[in-house]
Amino acid sequence: MPDKENIVKSRLHHGSHSLDLTIPAGVAQSRKINPGDIFRLVVKEQKDSLVLEYERVYSTRG
Repeated sequence: MPDKENIVKSRLHHGSHSLDLTIPAGVAQSRKINPGDIFRLVVKEQKDSLVLEYERVYSTRG
């Protein structure tokens, strides 16, 4: 079964030039994503789209 699609908005990270993307609560809960987990970001361009791919490389729990 395909994963559910979620729409998120980039927001300015207070005090820096970085942007934040919010992980929806339902996704964080169902995938057991916790504060402090570390992700690798791979940036790809496919056709006319920008794809940001995150891979968890460290979990703070379990």
